[in-house]
Amino acid sequence: MLGIKYPDPFSNDHVGYWGPVTATIDWCEENYVVSRYFAEFVNSTTNLSFFILSLLHLYSAIQNRHGTLYILVSIGMGTVGLGSWLFHMTLRYEFQLMDELPMIYVTAIPFGYIYSWQRSPFWKNFVRYGTAIFTVTLTLIYIFVYKNPILHQISYATLNFLIIYKTLKTINERVTDPEVRYLEYKLLALSFSLFGFGFFVWNLDNIFCDTLSYLRRNYLGLPFGFIIEGHGWWHIFTSLGIYYFILYNEIMGTWMNEKPEDYKLVWRMGFLGEMVLTDEAKERYQKLDEKKKQ
Repeated sequence: MLGIKYPDPFSNDHVGYWGPVTATIDWCEENYVVSRYFAEFVNSTTNLSFFILSLLHLYSAIQNRHGTLYILVSIGMGTVGLGSWLFHMTLRYEFQLMDELPMIYVTAIPFGYIYSWQRSPFWKNFVRYGTAIFTVTLTLIYIFVYKNPILHQISYATLNFLIIYKTLKTINERVTDPEVRYLEYKLLALSFSLFGFGFFVWNLDNIFCDTLSYLRRNYLGLPFGFIIEGHGWWHIFTSLGIYYFILYNEIMGTWMNEKPEDYKLVWRMGFLGEMVLTDEAKERYQKLDEKKKQ
């Protein structure tokens, strides 16, 4: 065995620190094996990727004046990570909802924005209020009527595909620079590739759970067994996919607001893209701020 021997598994009727499992889903990772405070240690802690990446986007959105939309989306991304952490830490149904429902809410925000952009006041109100009514109705149905996670998954996927359709249409209409347009296509492809690969690894976890658990216990041990916890990798790849999807939308947003010349794309650590204000634009905005204060 490569690492430390896993503790003996608990019996099926074992009740952990957070009480009995009330969630409608229990993942492949063995419960309360690493710590009495974590039902699923790896599935919880891999949500750090959501916190870190959402904070990077939040800081950039404020620092580079990307607007309220991206501040809210960044906070929403962090909220998804928090809900997922609490869900996997406790396996309680109330925290399962905190994991799943914020995914709908944070996707509904850009959906309402892009479908109401440059439309008449009536259409803007129709889309925004309609989106709000949809999310509230979905929430009530999911909590009180139909608790099957498939409803959440279909709703989330539908919102995302509608956003992608609209953003691609907007890019083709608004982005006149072929290099930027090609970059946007690549970012979208990268984002979906990360989602897709994460989903693939997660499903390997579901299909081969018994085999993977056997390998962890009998060959890998702790902490090497963490490497083949597929749902944890889903969190990491998904958070990266969301990061690039937000970046994709920020680039499009500079063209929607007719300010592409105010921004440049820089790469942090070689792989984390950020749309930052040029020095000239930063100086211009600082002067405008000073004038407002006078």
